[in-house]
Amino acid sequence: MAYRRPVSWDLTRNRIHTLSPETARTVSSLGSDVRVLAFYRQDEEAHAPAEALLRRYAALSPRFAFRMVDPYRNPELVKKHGITDAGPRVVIVGGGEEARLRDVDEESLTNALVRLSHPGKRLVYFTEGHGEPSPADSSRQGYSIAAEGLATENIAVARLSLARTGEVPADAAAVVVAGARRPFLDPEVEALRRYLARGGHLGVFLEPEVDAGLDPILREMGIEADDDMVVDPNPLSRLVGGSPVTPILRASSAHPVSAPLAEVGVVFPTARSLVALTGGRARPIPLALTAQTAWGETDIQALFTTGAKLTEGKKVGPLPVAMAVEWPVEGPQRRQARALVAGDSDFFANGYQQLLGNLDFFRSAVAWLAERGDRFSIRPRLREASRLALSEAQVSVLKFVAVDVVPVALLVAGLAVWLVRRNR
Repeated sequence: MAYRRPVSWDLTRNRIHTLSPETARTVSSLGSDVRVLAFYRQDEEAHAPAEALLRRYAALSPRFAFRMVDPYRNPELVKKHGITDAGPRVVIVGGGEEARLRDVDEESLTNALVRLSHPGKRLVYFTEGHGEPSPADSSRQGYSIAAEGLATENIAVARLSLARTGEVPADAAAVVVAGARRPFLDPEVEALRRYLARGGHLGVFLEPEVDAGLDPILREMGIEADDDMVVDPNPLSRLVGGSPVTPILRASSAHPVSAPLAEVGVVFPTARSLVALTGGRARPIPLALTAQTAWGETDIQALFTTGAKLTEGKKVGPLPVAMAVEWPVEGPQRRQARALVAGDSDFFANGYQQLLGNLDFFRSAVAWLAERGDRFSIRPRLREASRLALSEAQVSVLKFVAVDVVPVALLVAGLAVWLVRRNR
């Protein structure tokens, strides 16, 4: 009966064996058959968790099927799909499209199914020519890991030199200015302004003590970047970043970019605070805020010589360090221009992207700019240790049931079966 009608219950406190509602909706609404090939040896540690997760997906819809493939026993499939030890191990095929994953987890697998259901890449341009780190740079300051993360969202990355092209290409889903160390020239600023005027989407990730020359555009959006550096003496900030200028930020639940990370937090290595101006095109929405113990230090040189000290007259927390804004533009298409501004560009660099929800925050920000609203951020459920405190009376009852009642009941049942068979 158990084999033919299997039933299971997830009795864990955090429901670690239960798929999220987003996953359930995605799998149950599949419009075509999806086949998953997971290339794992049976003796690998990741084999059992991957198979268990795929079984839970397959139980949601008959359109979802999977196969655990042993690479040693199926060399022809390994060669056909180009599987290597250092590359993706999971191949997902559906609707004439294909997606690949390095490892199996609920967030990446669900988003891969969403991408297969809504094919088509978005092209995001990263500006260059002003000292910006490269998306292809694999050093600690580069953005190669972030660029790989965007590729899993069906977002392609390209470089853009406005000084050379003079305009933002028409195929740009969004333009990202990340870590500019030198100011943009006036013709480049005008090119970005024209791009926004036709409903473009712009992401600006600034740095303290650096003038990127984009203040006029930011003011038109209703955002101003203060010439300061956020300081937070909170011990937790020191624990994560080792410095009071590395604040732990609280993600806001009031915007789709930051809402999935409201319980996780983000770490900005160094950041400048932002201000929402009145009278702008629209009202900016804060995405990440400092703690109340933080303040904006304007004397940055003294900060690193004599130490951080909060004095009267300084702007105190909670301070917004990331904002998003959108406004309608004139034209027959009735497009909405979008902009996202952050006071730091290092938080998604290779050296910091692994801290808390940093990489998720960046991927969510670019997905929103590129209008990939079909992406889900699903945080993994972790098993928590628990302790059961029993009284002496409860211990006695458990001992009586386990040592006395159960063995005697089994003995009686066996004796009854023997007597029935003997009488026959």
